[in-house]
Amino acid sequence: MTEQEILDKISHYKFYHIIPLTETIATPGNPVYLPAQNLCLRMMEKLDFRDKRVLDVGCRDGLYSFKAESLGAREVIGIDNDLSLPATEFLIPFFNSKIKMVQINLYDLTATKFGLFDIILFPGVLYHLRYPFWGLRILRDILKLGGDLIIETAIWRGESRNAFLFCPIEAESPYEPSSCTFFNEKGLLDTLTSLGFTAQAIRYVPESSGFSRRRKEWLRQMKTCLSGNRPPIRQVSRAVLHCTYRGIDRHSRYITYWEGEHAIHSTIGG
Repeated sequence: MTEQEILDKISHYKFYHIIPLTETIATPGNPVYLPAQNLCLRMMEKLDFRDKRVLDVGCRDGLYSFKAESLGAREVIGIDNDLSLPATEFLIPFFNSKIKMVQINLYDLTATKFGLFDIILFPGVLYHLRYPFWGLRILRDILKLGGDLIIETAIWRGESRNAFLFCPIEAESPYEPSSCTFFNEKGLLDTLTSLGFTAQAIRYVPESSGFSRRRKEWLRQMKTCLSGNRPPIRQVSRAVLHCTYRGIDRHSRYITYWEGEHAIHSTIGG
């Protein structure tokens, strides 16, 4: 295709991701998300994708799927509950890619549908989940022992010593109404630990606001607290986590309590 033919073709679609097509042309996605996306791509480059089965959850236009394929993945499956026509109709044929994209909801995933994966990519989805613990458990159950999970998500930077999950509705969300799950760092790390994951790294997108704006925000919150009103949670950061699945003891006391049947109360009473 000539450059003009490429430009004409992509003009018929609405893109979410900015994906380079030639040295001078990229898909016209949203540049607002680039800092978090670039951090996630750099985290991916630290892993060995060669000959791996990869699942890209919430793949949209396939930025991370194509990256995984370029890093040597043997098979890449992307899922989204709103499948991207720009990806399936244009990008996959344009790159002569073997990526398979399927429209399916995360909560409908099982190991019998696509098998187990070596690497799962989970960018920009967690903070949209109304049932986050269930979503993370599903990912655990389709990841191979020793497999890698990369999460990119919004994190509330408050209450560093306590595990918290902020679940706003409607206008209370720091983003918009579909964004309804904001862990703080300890809350997310503790949750992953309880599910059998070991965190290997966490990196935050650098704040672009600068010290002055953060200081003003801190002073505003202090003033609100002193007046007796708790300020709304508005300041969240973006972070990328790399975790490995170490496995769980499915016969342990609390795993059977949380995820199966048990005789704890019958045995000890109470």
